[in-house]
Amino acid sequence: MPSTTTPLRTEVLPRPDSLVPPMAVDVPVSWVPTPATDAVLAGFMDDGTLSPAYGTNIVLTGAALPEGIGLEDWQITVRDRQLSALPDLQVLDDRRLPALGGDTSAEQWYHCSVMTDRHGATVLTRRWNRLVPGLGLTLTLTTLPLLDAEHGDLFDAIAASWTITEPTTEERADDHA
Repeated sequence: MPSTTTPLRTEVLPRPDSLVPPMAVDVPVSWVPTPATDAVLAGFMDDGTLSPAYGTNIVLTGAALPEGIGLEDWQITVRDRQLSALPDLQVLDDRRLPALGGDTSAEQWYHCSVMTDRHGATVLTRRWNRLVPGLGLTLTLTTLPLLDAEHGDLFDAIAASWTITEPTTEERADDHA
């Protein structure tokens, strides 16, 4: 099925007991959920519709960050760790994206890289990163380079659909009460 006609469903996250603000992301209706853990808020995997050879997936993660760390400093730290731990990682793109809707609190960082996975396949990983008070949130999409070339419009639509509802000032005050 061509990516431009792939039907999508909206997934609302995270778990109700989480300190992460509510998020939503559109995923293809045929993609199946993957188990969540402490760091992994949600994940979804292609059911083989895009390719029977590889399970393209998206994962939403959250990490506590030191107070006052900015988006760029966080991403420099992440990039340095990856480059030192993953010997064949090749960074293709690594940059700040324009703020969503002109709202500087909605700044994003985009990172794209390729590397060899544990099975010997060359995989392409695209990450969109955002900050909310005290947390770094990341949407990661992992696929094969040829699948990215063929279904890039679908993957871009998934990333563009990712929304975060930040708590109001009153809600933040209630959390610290």
